Amino acid sequence: MYTHLEESHAPDPTHDVSGSDPDRSRPSVCHVLADSWSRRVAVRTSQLDMKSYGDPTIPDFPSRMVPFRDDPRYGALEPVFRQRVLAAAWVAYNEKTIAVEKAIVAPACDLLLEGAFHCTDAAATKRAVAQTLVDEHYHVLMCLDACIATRELHGLSSLRIPKPVVVHELERAIDASGDAREAEITRLAFAIVAETTINAYLDLLANDASIQPINRDTTALHRRDESSHAKLFKEFARGLFGALTERERRVFVRALGAGLGAFVKVDFGAWGAILTHLAVAGAGTLLDGCSGPGKPQRVFRDFSGFRLLLRDLSVPESAVPFEFDAP
Repeated sequence: MYTHLEESHAPDPTHDVSGSDPDRSRPSVCHVLADSWSRRVAVRTSQLDMKSYGDPTIPDFPSRMVPFRDDPRYGALEPVFRQRVLAAAWVAYNEKTIAVEKAIVAPACDLLLEGAFHCTDAAATKRAVAQTLVDEHYHVLMCLDACIATRELHGLSSLRIPKPVVVHELERAIDASGDAREAEITRLAFAIVAETTINAYLDLLANDASIQPINRDTTALHRRDESSHAKLFKEFARGLFGALTERERRVFVRALGAGLGAFVKVDFGAWGAILTHLAVAGAGTLLDGCSGPGKPQRVFRDFSGFRLLLRDLSVPESAVPFEFDAP
Protein backbone atom coordinates (compact mmCIF):
# COMPACT_ATOMS: atom_id res chain seq x y z
CA MET A 1 0.00 0.00 0.00
CA TYR A 2 2.61 2.56 1.05
CA THR A 3 5.59 1.47 -1.06
CA HIS A 4 3.92 0.06 -4.17
CA LEU A 5 5.57 1.83 -7.09
CA GLU A 6 4.68 2.47 -10.69
CA GLU A 7 7.78 4.04 -12.15
CA SER A 8 5.99 4.55 -15.46
CA HIS A 9 4.43 7.61 -13.85
CA ALA A 10 7.83 9.21 -13.39
CA PRO A 11 10.52 8.37 -15.98
CA ASP A 12 14.08 7.99 -14.81
CA PRO A 13 15.44 11.55 -15.16
CA THR A 14 18.89 10.18 -16.08
CA HIS A 15 17.57 8.01 -18.91
CA ASP A 16 18.15 9.42 -22.38
CA VAL A 17 15.16 8.64 -24.57
CA SER A 18 16.46 9.35 -28.06
CA GLY A 19 13.94 10.96 -30.33
CA SER A 20 11.28 11.27 -27.64
CA ASP A 21 9.79 14.30 -25.95
CA PRO A 22 12.82 16.15 -24.47
CA ASP A 23 10.80 16.91 -21.31
CA ARG A 24 10.86 13.20 -20.45
CA SER A 25 14.62 13.35 -19.91
CA ARG A 26 14.31 16.17 -17.37
CA PRO A 27 13.89 15.57 -13.65
CA SER A 28 10.27 15.87 -12.56
CA VAL A 29 9.13 18.40 -9.97
CA CYS A 30 8.85 15.56 -7.46
CA HIS A 31 12.38 14.31 -8.21
CA VAL A 32 13.87 17.77 -7.79
CA LEU A 33 12.02 18.59 -4.58
CA ALA A 34 12.50 15.16 -3.03
CA ASP A 35 16.25 15.26 -3.68
CA SER A 36 16.66 18.84 -2.38
CA TRP A 37 14.52 18.40 0.75
CA SER A 38 17.36 18.01 3.27
CA ARG A 39 18.97 21.26 2.07
CA ARG A 40 15.93 23.53 2.05
CA VAL A 41 13.19 22.65 4.56
CA ALA A 42 12.62 24.38 7.88
CA VAL A 43 12.83 21.19 9.93
CA ARG A 44 16.41 20.66 8.74
CA THR A 45 17.66 24.23 8.58
CA SER A 46 15.74 26.42 11.04
CA GLN A 47 17.13 27.78 14.30
CA LEU A 48 14.20 29.63 15.84
CA ASP A 49 14.81 30.71 19.41
CA MET A 50 11.60 31.48 21.26
CA LYS A 51 13.68 32.96 24.09
CA SER A 52 14.15 36.01 21.87
CA TYR A 53 10.41 36.65 22.15
CA GLY A 54 9.75 38.89 25.09
CA ASP A 55 8.94 42.53 24.35
CA PRO A 56 5.22 42.98 25.17
CA THR A 57 5.20 46.44 23.54
CA ILE A 58 5.68 44.99 20.05
CA PRO A 59 2.44 43.70 18.48
CA ASP A 60 2.17 40.00 17.73
CA PHE A 61 -0.23 40.35 14.83
CA PRO A 62 -0.74 43.15 12.26
CA SER A 63 -3.41 45.58 13.41
CA ARG A 64 -4.42 46.13 9.75
CA MET A 65 -5.63 42.50 9.66
CA VAL A 66 -8.13 42.99 12.50
CA PRO A 67 -11.61 43.04 10.90
CA PHE A 68 -12.97 45.64 13.35
CA ARG A 69 -9.84 47.80 13.36
CA ASP A 70 -11.73 50.90 12.16
CA ASP A 71 -14.46 50.69 14.78
CA PRO A 72 -14.12 53.65 17.21
CA ARG A 73 -14.88 51.32 20.12
CA TYR A 74 -11.80 49.26 19.33
CA GLY A 75 -9.71 52.39 18.88
CA ALA A 76 -10.87 53.63 22.28
CA LEU A 77 -9.38 50.61 24.05
CA GLU A 78 -6.20 51.17 26.03
CA PRO A 79 -3.09 50.40 23.93
CA VAL A 80 -2.04 47.62 26.30
CA PHE A 81 -5.47 46.03 25.87
CA ARG A 82 -5.24 46.21 22.08
CA GLN A 83 -1.87 44.51 22.39
CA ARG A 84 -3.58 41.59 24.13
CA VAL A 85 -6.18 41.43 21.37
CA LEU A 86 -3.37 41.23 18.81
CA ALA A 87 -1.56 38.62 20.88
CA ALA A 88 -4.74 36.55 21.02
CA ALA A 89 -5.11 36.98 17.26
CA TRP A 90 -1.61 35.55 16.79
CA VAL A 91 -2.61 32.56 18.93
CA ALA A 92 -5.75 32.10 16.82
CA TYR A 93 -3.74 32.31 13.58
CA ASN A 94 -1.34 29.62 14.78
CA GLU A 95 -4.12 27.40 16.08
CA LYS A 96 -5.86 27.67 12.71
CA THR A 97 -2.60 26.72 11.01
CA ILE A 98 -2.25 23.69 13.27
CA ALA A 99 -5.83 22.67 12.48
CA VAL A 100 -5.30 23.04 8.72
CA GLU A 101 -2.11 20.98 8.82
CA LYS A 102 -3.68 18.24 10.95
CA ALA A 103 -7.23 18.11 9.60
CA ILE A 104 -6.76 19.03 5.94
CA VAL A 105 -3.22 18.65 4.61
CA ALA A 106 -1.96 15.63 6.59
CA PRO A 107 -5.03 13.44 5.84
CA ALA A 108 -4.67 14.26 2.14
CA CYS A 109 -1.00 13.28 2.30
CA ASP A 110 -2.00 10.03 3.98
CA LEU A 111 -4.34 9.28 1.08
CA LEU A 112 -1.59 10.05 -1.43
CA LEU A 113 0.92 7.91 0.44
CA GLU A 114 -1.53 5.01 0.69
CA GLY A 115 -2.05 5.02 -3.08
CA ALA A 116 -5.61 6.31 -3.16
CA PHE A 117 -4.59 8.27 -6.26
CA HIS A 118 -2.24 6.59 -8.74
CA CYS A 119 -0.61 9.91 -9.60
CA THR A 120 1.64 9.27 -6.56
CA ASP A 121 2.78 5.74 -7.34
CA ALA A 122 6.29 6.81 -8.39
CA ALA A 123 9.22 6.54 -5.98
CA ALA A 124 10.17 10.23 -6.03
CA THR A 125 6.54 11.21 -5.50
CA LYS A 126 6.14 8.87 -2.52
CA ARG A 127 9.27 10.41 -0.99
CA ALA A 128 8.00 13.92 -1.63
CA VAL A 129 4.66 13.13 0.03
CA ALA A 130 6.37 11.63 3.09
CA GLN A 131 8.68 14.65 3.30
CA THR A 132 5.66 16.95 3.12
CA LEU A 133 4.15 15.12 6.10
CA VAL A 134 7.36 15.74 8.07
CA ASP A 135 7.24 19.42 7.06
CA GLU A 136 3.63 19.78 8.16
CA HIS A 137 4.23 18.16 11.53
CA TYR A 138 7.17 20.50 12.07
CA HIS A 139 4.92 23.44 11.22
CA VAL A 140 2.58 22.18 13.94
CA LEU A 141 5.49 22.25 16.39
CA MET A 142 6.52 25.76 15.30
CA CYS A 143 2.98 27.03 15.75
CA LEU A 144 2.63 25.27 19.09
CA ASP A 145 5.84 26.91 20.36
CA ALA A 146 4.60 30.28 19.12
CA CYS A 147 1.27 29.85 20.92
CA ILE A 148 2.91 28.79 24.18
CA ALA A 149 5.31 31.75 24.17
CA THR A 150 2.52 34.24 23.38
CA ARG A 151 0.13 32.84 25.95
CA GLU A 152 2.79 32.99 28.66
CA LEU A 153 3.86 36.56 27.90
CA HIS A 154 0.33 37.97 27.66
CA GLY A 155 -1.51 35.90 30.27
CA LEU A 156 -3.65 34.06 27.73
CA SER A 157 -3.24 30.52 29.02
CA SER A 158 -7.00 29.92 29.34
CA LEU A 159 -7.99 31.37 25.97
CA ARG A 160 -9.87 28.75 23.94
CA ILE A 161 -10.04 29.13 20.16
CA PRO A 162 -12.89 27.17 18.53
CA LYS A 163 -12.45 24.82 15.60
CA PRO A 164 -11.66 26.98 12.54
CA VAL A 165 -14.42 27.64 10.05
CA VAL A 166 -12.36 26.09 7.24
CA VAL A 167 -12.30 22.74 9.06
CA HIS A 168 -16.06 22.97 9.62
CA GLU A 169 -16.47 23.60 5.89
CA LEU A 170 -14.38 20.53 4.99
CA GLU A 171 -16.39 18.39 7.39
CA ARG A 172 -19.60 19.70 5.83
CA ALA A 173 -18.34 18.87 2.34
CA ILE A 174 -17.26 15.38 3.46
CA ASP A 175 -20.67 14.75 5.05
CA ALA A 176 -22.33 15.77 1.78
CA SER A 177 -20.21 13.34 -0.24
CA GLY A 178 -22.10 10.64 -2.04
CA ASP A 179 -19.57 7.89 -1.33
CA ALA A 180 -16.08 7.18 0.02
CA ARG A 181 -14.38 8.01 -3.28
CA GLU A 182 -16.08 11.36 -3.48
CA ALA A 183 -14.91 12.07 0.08
CA GLU A 184 -11.31 11.23 -0.87
CA ILE A 185 -11.43 13.56 -3.87
CA THR A 186 -12.92 16.31 -1.69
CA ARG A 187 -10.17 15.94 0.90
CA LEU A 188 -7.47 16.23 -1.75
CA ALA A 189 -9.18 19.22 -3.37
CA PHE A 190 -9.24 21.14 -0.07
CA ALA A 191 -5.55 20.34 0.49
CA ILE A 192 -4.68 21.53 -3.03
CA VAL A 193 -6.44 24.82 -2.33
CA ALA A 194 -4.65 25.13 1.01
CA GLU A 195 -1.21 24.54 -0.44
CA THR A 196 -1.55 26.61 -3.61
CA THR A 197 -3.13 29.79 -2.22
CA ILE A 198 -1.57 30.32 1.23
CA ASN A 199 1.70 32.06 0.37
CA ALA A 200 0.29 35.55 -0.15
CA TYR A 201 -1.25 35.47 3.33
CA LEU A 202 2.05 34.27 4.78
CA ASP A 203 3.76 37.13 2.93
CA LEU A 204 1.59 39.64 4.79
CA LEU A 205 2.88 38.34 8.13
CA ALA A 206 6.47 37.54 7.17
CA ASN A 207 7.02 41.00 5.65
CA ASP A 208 5.24 43.08 8.30
CA ALA A 209 7.92 45.07 10.15
CA SER A 210 5.44 46.16 12.83
CA ILE A 211 5.12 42.75 14.53
CA GLN A 212 7.39 40.66 16.73
CA PRO A 213 10.54 39.65 14.79
CA ILE A 214 10.23 36.04 15.96
CA ASN A 215 6.69 35.94 14.59
CA ARG A 216 7.92 37.19 11.23
CA ASP A 217 10.68 34.57 11.26
CA THR A 218 8.27 31.78 12.15
CA THR A 219 5.98 32.72 9.28
CA ALA A 220 8.88 33.12 6.85
CA LEU A 221 10.06 29.58 7.58
CA HIS A 222 6.56 28.27 7.02
CA ARG A 223 6.31 30.25 3.77
CA ARG A 224 9.56 28.77 2.46
CA ASP A 225 8.25 25.23 2.84
CA GLU A 226 4.85 26.10 1.41
CA SER A 227 6.44 27.45 -1.76
CA SER A 228 7.67 23.92 -2.48
CA HIS A 229 4.40 22.36 -1.37
CA ALA A 230 2.51 24.52 -3.85
CA LYS A 231 4.59 23.06 -6.69
CA LEU A 232 4.03 19.54 -5.41
CA PHE A 233 0.28 19.83 -5.01
CA LYS A 234 -0.08 21.38 -8.45
CA GLU A 235 1.80 18.36 -9.77
CA PHE A 236 -0.54 16.04 -7.86
CA ALA A 237 -3.56 17.85 -9.30
CA ARG A 238 -2.26 17.51 -12.85
CA GLY A 239 -1.52 13.82 -12.40
CA LEU A 240 -4.84 13.16 -10.71
CA PHE A 241 -7.13 15.02 -13.09
CA GLY A 242 -6.27 12.99 -16.16
CA ALA A 243 -7.08 9.74 -14.37
CA LEU A 244 -10.49 10.81 -13.06
CA THR A 245 -13.79 9.85 -14.64
CA GLU A 246 -16.07 12.62 -15.87
CA ARG A 247 -18.19 12.31 -12.74
CA GLU A 248 -15.10 12.42 -10.50
CA ARG A 249 -13.86 15.50 -12.35
CA ARG A 250 -17.12 17.27 -11.58
CA VAL A 251 -16.75 16.30 -7.92
CA PHE A 252 -13.15 17.56 -7.92
CA VAL A 253 -13.98 20.93 -9.50
CA ARG A 254 -16.94 21.43 -7.16
CA ALA A 255 -14.74 20.59 -4.17
CA LEU A 256 -12.09 23.06 -5.33
CA GLY A 257 -14.75 25.78 -5.29
CA ALA A 258 -15.89 24.74 -1.80
CA GLY A 259 -12.29 24.81 -0.61
CA LEU A 260 -11.64 28.26 -2.05
CA GLY A 261 -14.78 29.59 -0.38
CA ALA A 262 -13.83 28.03 2.95
CA PHE A 263 -10.29 29.41 3.04
CA VAL A 264 -11.26 33.01 2.35
CA LYS A 265 -13.95 33.19 5.05
CA VAL A 266 -13.20 35.52 7.95
CA ASP A 267 -13.32 33.36 11.07
CA PHE A 268 -15.67 35.42 13.20
CA GLY A 269 -15.92 32.50 15.63
CA ALA A 270 -12.27 32.96 16.57
CA TRP A 271 -12.61 36.73 16.84
CA GLY A 272 -15.70 36.32 18.99
CA ALA A 273 -13.86 33.95 21.32
CA ILE A 274 -11.03 36.48 21.66
CA LEU A 275 -13.30 39.41 22.47
CA THR A 276 -15.36 37.35 24.90
CA HIS A 277 -12.29 35.99 26.68
CA LEU A 278 -10.84 39.48 27.07
CA ALA A 279 -14.25 40.78 28.23
CA VAL A 280 -14.35 43.53 25.61
CA ALA A 281 -17.54 45.53 26.14
CA GLY A 282 -20.06 45.09 23.34
CA ALA A 283 -18.10 42.23 21.74
CA GLY A 284 -21.09 41.00 19.75
CA THR A 285 -21.99 44.35 18.27
CA LEU A 286 -18.33 45.01 17.53
CA LEU A 287 -18.31 41.96 15.28
CA ASP A 288 -21.71 42.84 13.80
CA GLY A 289 -20.26 46.15 12.71
CA CYS A 290 -17.61 44.50 10.55
CA SER A 291 -19.65 41.66 9.08
CA GLY A 292 -22.63 43.42 7.54
CA PRO A 293 -23.50 44.18 3.91
CA GLY A 294 -20.79 46.02 2.05
CA LYS A 295 -18.08 44.91 4.47
CA PRO A 296 -15.08 42.85 3.24
CA GLN A 297 -15.80 39.20 3.94
CA ARG A 298 -12.57 37.62 2.75
CA VAL A 299 -9.18 36.72 4.13
CA PHE A 300 -6.56 37.70 1.58
CA ARG A 301 -5.36 34.86 -0.66
CA ASP A 302 -3.42 34.85 -3.92
CA PHE A 303 -5.28 32.97 -6.66
CA SER A 304 -2.79 33.57 -9.48
CA GLY A 305 -1.04 30.21 -9.16
CA PHE A 306 -4.35 28.44 -8.72
CA ARG A 307 -5.73 30.08 -11.85
CA LEU A 308 -2.70 28.88 -13.81
CA LEU A 309 -3.36 25.38 -12.49
CA LEU A 310 -6.94 25.54 -13.78
CA ARG A 311 -5.57 26.58 -17.16
CA ASP A 312 -3.19 23.60 -17.13
CA LEU A 313 -6.14 21.33 -16.40
CA SER A 314 -8.22 22.98 -19.16
CA VAL A 315 -10.85 23.81 -16.56
CA PRO A 316 -12.53 27.18 -17.20
CA GLU A 317 -12.76 29.43 -14.16
CA SER A 318 -16.49 29.70 -14.77
CA ALA A 319 -16.79 25.97 -13.99
CA VAL A 320 -15.48 26.49 -10.46
CA PRO A 321 -18.22 27.63 -8.05
CA PHE A 322 -16.24 30.57 -6.67
CA GLU A 323 -16.03 34.32 -7.38
CA PHE A 324 -12.33 34.91 -7.85
CA ASP A 325 -12.59 38.69 -8.19
CA ALA A 326 -15.04 39.40 -5.39
CA PRO A 327 -13.82 41.88 -2.73
